[in-house]
Amino acid sequence: MAETHDHWQIAYAALDSSTLLSLLPVLQAGREKAMEMLKIDLRHHEQMEGTDAYTAELWGEALAAFDARIAANDPSREKLAELRDKVQQMLGEQVGRTKQTKGETRVHEYLWAHQQREIWIREELARRGLLPTF
Repeated sequence: MAETHDHWQIAYAALDSSTLLSLLPVLQAGREKAMEMLKIDLRHHEQMEGTDAYTAELWGEALAAFDARIAANDPSREKLAELRDKVQQMLGEQVGRTKQTKGETRVHEYLWAHQQREIWIREELARRGLLPTF
Protein backbone atom coordinates (compact mmCIF):
# COMPACT_ATOMS: atom_id res chain seq x y z
CA MET A 1 0.00 0.00 0.00
CA ALA A 2 2.95 2.28 -0.27
CA GLU A 3 1.98 5.58 -1.74
CA THR A 4 4.06 6.28 -4.81
CA HIS A 5 3.26 9.98 -5.02
CA ASP A 6 5.00 12.14 -2.45
CA HIS A 7 3.36 15.37 -3.60
CA TRP A 8 1.75 15.78 -0.19
CA GLN A 9 5.17 15.58 1.50
CA ILE A 10 6.45 18.40 -0.68
CA ALA A 11 3.39 20.50 0.11
CA TYR A 12 3.58 19.72 3.83
CA ALA A 13 7.30 20.53 4.00
CA ALA A 14 6.56 24.01 2.68
CA LEU A 15 4.02 24.72 5.47
CA ASP A 16 4.87 26.59 8.61
CA SER A 17 4.83 24.73 11.92
CA SER A 18 1.53 26.14 13.17
CA THR A 19 -0.24 25.00 9.99
CA LEU A 20 1.25 21.52 10.33
CA LEU A 21 0.15 21.38 13.93
CA SER A 22 -3.37 22.45 12.97
CA LEU A 23 -3.58 19.57 10.47
CA LEU A 24 -3.18 16.92 13.17
CA PRO A 25 -6.75 17.13 14.56
CA VAL A 26 -8.16 17.02 11.03
CA LEU A 27 -6.10 13.95 10.20
CA GLN A 28 -7.06 12.31 13.49
CA ALA A 29 -10.76 12.90 12.75
CA GLY A 30 -10.31 11.36 9.31
CA ARG A 31 -8.53 8.37 10.84
CA GLU A 32 -11.32 7.87 13.37
CA LYS A 33 -13.91 8.06 10.58
CA ALA A 34 -11.97 5.47 8.60
CA MET A 35 -11.80 3.17 11.64
CA GLU A 36 -15.59 3.36 12.00
CA MET A 37 -15.98 2.57 8.31
CA LEU A 38 -13.67 -0.43 8.72
CA LYS A 39 -15.84 -1.73 11.56
CA ILE A 40 -18.92 -1.40 9.35
CA ASP A 41 -17.12 -3.17 6.49
CA LEU A 42 -16.03 -5.96 8.82
CA ARG A 43 -19.60 -6.54 10.01
CA HIS A 44 -20.79 -6.53 6.39
CA HIS A 45 -18.17 -9.08 5.32
CA GLU A 46 -18.95 -11.31 8.28
CA GLN A 47 -22.62 -11.27 7.28
CA MET A 48 -21.70 -12.06 3.67
CA GLU A 49 -19.57 -15.01 4.76
CA GLY A 50 -22.45 -16.29 6.87
CA THR A 51 -24.82 -15.92 3.94
CA ASP A 52 -22.39 -17.72 1.62
CA ALA A 53 -22.02 -20.60 4.08
CA TYR A 54 -25.80 -20.87 4.51
CA THR A 55 -26.30 -20.84 0.72
CA ALA A 56 -23.73 -23.60 0.31
CA GLU A 57 -25.47 -25.65 2.99
CA LEU A 58 -28.88 -25.24 1.32
CA TRP A 59 -27.49 -26.22 -2.09
CA GLY A 60 -25.81 -29.24 -0.55
CA GLU A 61 -29.05 -30.38 1.08
CA ALA A 62 -31.06 -29.87 -2.11
CA LEU A 63 -28.57 -31.77 -4.23
CA ALA A 64 -28.42 -34.59 -1.67
CA ALA A 65 -32.22 -34.83 -1.75
CA PHE A 66 -32.22 -35.07 -5.55
CA ASP A 67 -29.41 -37.61 -5.41
CA ALA A 68 -31.43 -39.79 -3.04
CA ARG A 69 -34.37 -39.87 -5.51
CA ILE A 70 -32.29 -40.94 -8.48
CA ALA A 71 -31.65 -44.61 -9.04
CA ALA A 72 -28.05 -45.78 -8.87
CA ASN A 73 -27.89 -46.72 -12.55
CA ASP A 74 -29.73 -43.61 -13.84
CA PRO A 75 -27.57 -41.53 -16.28
CA SER A 76 -28.91 -38.29 -14.76
CA ARG A 77 -26.92 -39.12 -11.60
CA GLU A 78 -23.76 -38.11 -13.48
CA LYS A 79 -25.34 -34.80 -14.52
CA LEU A 80 -26.32 -34.16 -10.92
CA ALA A 81 -22.75 -34.82 -9.77
CA GLU A 82 -21.47 -32.33 -12.37
CA LEU A 83 -24.01 -29.75 -11.18
CA ARG A 84 -23.01 -30.32 -7.56
CA ASP A 85 -19.32 -29.84 -8.41
CA LYS A 86 -20.03 -26.62 -10.34
CA VAL A 87 -22.17 -25.21 -7.51
CA GLN A 88 -19.53 -26.05 -4.90
CA GLN A 89 -16.80 -24.46 -7.03
CA MET A 90 -18.88 -21.32 -7.59
CA LEU A 91 -19.73 -20.97 -3.90
CA GLY A 92 -16.10 -21.58 -2.93
CA GLU A 93 -14.97 -18.84 -5.30
CA GLN A 94 -17.62 -16.50 -3.91
CA VAL A 95 -16.45 -17.09 -0.33
CA GLY A 96 -12.86 -16.54 -1.48
CA ARG A 97 -13.76 -13.24 -3.13
CA THR A 98 -15.58 -12.07 -0.01
CA LYS A 99 -12.56 -12.84 2.16
CA GLN A 100 -10.17 -11.22 -0.31
CA THR A 101 -12.09 -7.94 -0.35
CA LYS A 102 -11.64 -7.62 3.40
CA GLY A 103 -8.03 -6.62 2.95
CA GLU A 104 -8.41 -4.68 -0.28
CA THR A 105 -10.64 -1.76 0.46
CA ARG A 106 -10.33 1.92 -0.23
CA VAL A 107 -10.96 2.53 3.43
CA HIS A 108 -7.68 0.79 4.26
CA GLU A 109 -5.85 3.03 1.81
CA TYR A 110 -7.57 6.11 3.23
CA LEU A 111 -6.65 5.08 6.78
CA TRP A 112 -3.06 4.31 5.78
CA ALA A 113 -2.70 7.68 4.06
CA HIS A 114 -3.95 9.51 7.14
CA GLN A 115 -1.63 7.57 9.40
CA GLN A 116 1.36 8.28 7.16
CA ARG A 117 0.60 11.99 7.13
CA GLU A 118 0.21 12.10 10.91
CA ILE A 119 3.49 10.29 11.42
CA TRP A 120 5.25 12.57 8.95
CA ILE A 121 3.91 15.72 10.65
CA ARG A 122 4.93 14.50 14.11
CA GLU A 123 8.41 13.62 12.88
CA GLU A 124 8.73 16.97 11.10
CA LEU A 125 7.63 18.90 14.18
CA ALA A 126 10.11 16.93 16.27
CA ARG A 127 12.83 17.65 13.69
CA ARG A 128 11.97 21.35 13.92
CA GLY A 129 12.33 21.11 17.70
CA LEU A 130 8.67 21.75 18.47
CA LEU A 131 7.88 18.27 19.76
CA PRO A 132 10.09 16.22 22.02
CA THR A 133 11.85 13.23 20.52
CA PHE A 134 11.61 9.84 22.13
